[in-house]
Amino acid sequence: MPKIEHALFNNIKHSICEWRQCGYICEGYDLISSILDYQTEGHKDYPISKFLREPQLFALEAYWYVRLVLETPSIVDLYKHYYGGDKKVFFDALGVPISKDAVDFADIDSVIKKVKEDEGFVSEKNIQALHEAVKLDYPSYILALAMGAGKTVLIGAIIATEFAMSMRYPDSKGKVQFMKNALVFAPGKTIIESLRELSDMPYEKILPPGLYRDFFVNLKIEFPGKAKDIQAQKGSIYNLIVTNTEKISLRARPYSRHSKLIFERNKVEANFRLQKIASLPNLGVFSDEAHHTYGNTFDELKRVRETINYIHDEQPIVTVVNTTGTPYYKRQLLKEVIFWYGLGEGIKDNILKDLNNGIHQYDIGKQSEEEVFRDIIKIFFESYSDVALPDGAKAKIAFYFKTQEHLDTSRNFIEKALVEIGEDVSQILVNTRQSSSSDIENFKKLNDPNNQKRVILLIYKAVEGWNCPSLFACALIKEQTKSSNYILQAATRCLRQVPGNTHSAKTFLDTSNAIILDRQLQENFRTDLGQLNLGNNEKKSVALHIRKTQLPKLEITRVVKTAVRKGEPSDSLCLEKPKTEKPSPTLRGTFTPDFYGSSGMLTQTGSFQELPLGEYFLDCYSVAWQIASRYHLPIMPILKDLQRIYSNEIPQNHLHGLFEQVEEQTADYDTIEEQATVVMALIRIQDENGQDVFEKDKNGMYVHHLHLLKRTYEQMKQNDLFAEDERKDTYDLSFHYTPYNFDSTPESFFFWRILSILDADPSDVEAFLFTGGLTDPKQTDFSFEYFDENKRRHHYFPDFVLVKKTGEFYVVEIKAEGAQGDKIVEMKVKAVERIQKMQPDKFKYKVVYTPTTTISSQEIKPVIDWINSQRRQEDE
Repeated sequence: MPKIEHALFNNIKHSICEWRQCGYICEGYDLISSILDYQTEGHKDYPISKFLREPQLFALEAYWYVRLVLETPSIVDLYKHYYGGDKKVFFDALGVPISKDAVDFADIDSVIKKVKEDEGFVSEKNIQALHEAVKLDYPSYILALAMGAGKTVLIGAIIATEFAMSMRYPDSKGKVQFMKNALVFAPGKTIIESLRELSDMPYEKILPPGLYRDFFVNLKIEFPGKAKDIQAQKGSIYNLIVTNTEKISLRARPYSRHSKLIFERNKVEANFRLQKIASLPNLGVFSDEAHHTYGNTFDELKRVRETINYIHDEQPIVTVVNTTGTPYYKRQLLKEVIFWYGLGEGIKDNILKDLNNGIHQYDIGKQSEEEVFRDIIKIFFESYSDVALPDGAKAKIAFYFKTQEHLDTSRNFIEKALVEIGEDVSQILVNTRQSSSSDIENFKKLNDPNNQKRVILLIYKAVEGWNCPSLFACALIKEQTKSSNYILQAATRCLRQVPGNTHSAKTFLDTSNAIILDRQLQENFRTDLGQLNLGNNEKKSVALHIRKTQLPKLEITRVVKTAVRKGEPSDSLCLEKPKTEKPSPTLRGTFTPDFYGSSGMLTQTGSFQELPLGEYFLDCYSVAWQIASRYHLPIMPILKDLQRIYSNEIPQNHLHGLFEQVEEQTADYDTIEEQATVVMALIRIQDENGQDVFEKDKNGMYVHHLHLLKRTYEQMKQNDLFAEDERKDTYDLSFHYTPYNFDSTPESFFFWRILSILDADPSDVEAFLFTGGLTDPKQTDFSFEYFDENKRRHHYFPDFVLVKKTGEFYVVEIKAEGAQGDKIVEMKVKAVERIQKMQPDKFKYKVVYTPTTTISSQEIKPVIDWINSQRRQEDE
């Protein structure tokens, strides 16, 4: 393995930085500077990418630097450009193990010829990856971006810019030929679905207006279906064809012998689709998930490479662009890598969710896996029950299985675990090769905020190409495979990030799979050392000091629901001891991926703990009370019945069976709704038992600690989202705690705007508080209950409240424009509006939707009018 300083992509990266500083000067191809300049705005020393993410832009620059400045060299010529002046460095960088004595006598070209042609030498030196790279007759490069960094968008950007360059330079006769057609293919059906993004890309954000118009008019995109041919005409230009490998690959030629159909391995033929594609001039080929080209061994190339070779033999290919997230074969860095953005960098830059303390390893006992699945479900819903992406898509977990039998058995455990914590089993979705069309459609729509499926069970699917940002957790329990990167790809599938999410991801593995994951991380990301320091996952604690413990209380009228049994309760319950088996002990350990370590990649962050489930006991009275309160029954008959079958202690894992018996034997009941006036405390210092709900600092002041990722904290500081009470608040109407921790710039703008109005004349306003920061029901009563589509109860904490001395109050919520149609937002709004309608003179409620960092005067006007209403009445 070459040293990191000798890695080709690092040298190209330095060249790109210099090229960027020079304004992308390229003699004979000045259009490229306009195209690349169009991607950014701001000062050239501190450019801000307008559409592409920074790694996508860097990869696009790397591609065009190699294509234009270096004139699309072969891999060997590319290495000669950077290392040709020193043979020792050249062979070291290229990965050819030449002894120190031999270097002085070795000729570069003769050694390369040996690498290309001498299979014995290749096998002896273990340089199969290099052998594959140097023997290609066409330029082929790898752009390696970690999963979730946006490989599909990068492919679209390269195609758009290639087509634009070919329109400006249609008859280029130099070394650089531009693409006039593009073929994009992938090895699986899941990946091909993700490539459909190419048809919906906003290419107007890639190309300047004039170039975009010509590109859009001429572009023809095709996703070949079941037909044997494709729509593109032979010899035509500006076709973008996106397909599976299987639909265009070479097939063994059949022939008949003694009435039996025989296939000749050494004789292959192209189908109609491939023949048509091979006729297209100036073709560029894009191979997504390019590591499939190499397969698990180098003894036989896979069909991807064979198909590309066939096309090139028919008509020269402009270039081949390979994209992958794992640019390794058995610790051999693939030599075509000209750009690499690794897993560590993606986590560091918040393009991927982090896994800090998020890898849970189970040392499973000899008996059932039931306890493990119960623990996974428990941890997932404790961590992500109310977690959703900014668009409302709820957090999900994927379980990967190898066989249908294991899936079916595990599903029973998962369903039981869901019931035990009060979750609906309808949240489960199975996706296998045998899934129904409706289940497949449900799977395709998992990103839809209206989709209620949260627990996804998979067999050999959705390891690659699955774009599901709402996936927050993955689980692989007793599932292993010979596939080289299966565990790595499945375990990290939940890392895809979206703007606005602050929650980390979790991966659940048994011990065997954890060992495999550690090895695959080392094989694929070891040269990522230095690009991710654990400090990037470092947490920052922010102390919010409580300044006011006495605040006005708000009176509201709520609907109180009471369950009333139909008829008299029955005393004839007859309970039996449920049949259960005591599981063997299962241990759980927690790990963090350490990309900066010197040995293994997974660093244990806590000792192994035995799962307590199955060994926990309750006394008969506690269980009787649970049953009586849940089913509205008299407690004494239940207690006597439990004491009849148990001496005193009842195993915790018997509860589910007991509840089922009671449900079967109890009668129905009605729900009665009544209106009642309740008092909400804006801040609670003590709970019902008189215990403090806040900590105290060394000065005896109540304090609440926020634990933020360091990068999140720094971003909030940069955006001035921490508001201190040192600013002007003449009448001390606000800052019941300090600093206020706003979620967005519009919230900050609204706060200071209203506070400035109150500072001029507070009228009869008693308090103006930011209430969106403290969201623990133990610390405040100021929340509104709403129920989601699965009838689960949630608390909604609005952003602001203004309270008058008369007891009237005004509740304000700040949302980004576009959230109007969000299901969860609508549920929250309706919950408050229902209460508001009961007492319209008591309080007002307004949701402000804003597309910018500021809020228009028209949106704020109703709040200002309400503030001044009493003064106007007095003036009249």
